Amino acid sequence: MKKLILIASIAAAVLAGGCTNAPSENEGSGQEQQTSAPTTEPTASAQPGNEATPAPTAPQAGNGTTGEDGQAQTFATPKDAASAVITALKNKDIKALNAYVHPENGLRFSPYAHIDSESAVHFGPGKLPELNDDTVYTWGAYDGSGEPIKLTFGQYYDRFVYDHDYANPQETGWDTILGSGNTTPNMKEIYPDSYVVDYHFKGFDEKNEGMDWASLILVLQEHEGGWYVSAIAHSGWTI
Repeated sequence: MKKLILIASIAAAVLAGGCTNAPSENEGSGQEQQTSAPTTEPTASAQPGNEATPAPTAPQAGNGTTGEDGQAQTFATPKDAASAVITALKNKDIKALNAYVHPENGLRFSPYAHIDSESAVHFGPGKLPELNDDTVYTWGAYDGSGEPIKLTFGQYYDRFVYDHDYANPQETGWDTILGSGNTTPNMKEIYPDSYVVDYHFKGFDEKNEGMDWASLILVLQEHEGGWYVSAIAHSGWTI
């Protein structure tokens, strides 16, 4: 009988020891979950971090308007360059126009389609005067009278550059001269590697039977992979 009591006591002690060890194992696994939780929280906070949307993107896009700071603007094609130049002329934006001028050849102005390289006024890269500059230049000679064309840059601009809305012409000649009157265009002789764009109006009043036609011709040249304007020539009916 004493043996049975002793065996029962030992069994009870073993069972009691097993019950006390169970909570200890559960507590250990709970601690592992708690320590692993902080490792996931930093990961979650890093994901919404602004690395996926870099802040420099918008400012870089804004800096694309290179012409605004007076530096040379590069265009991959002559048509792109011509479009930028004619827009600058329309807006009277001399700062932008300066950026489109050929970096080596500068910009020459001619009142007629036949460019006189000796008398035509030439400005170096980035050297265009302001429209309100009061310096008087001799731009060549008037057709017919032969009198010298003495005008300020602003006066010449209004008379021999943007005297019509050439940004919206009736016709556009891509590497083709559409009108020349009695003068012979010589752009390709002076600038043999050039591409010319002729913004042309066939006339403005029917009673003039086309004798009031007008053109603005851009002479574009390539330089180190980009296209720039080297000359701007006005053209119209001449005697």
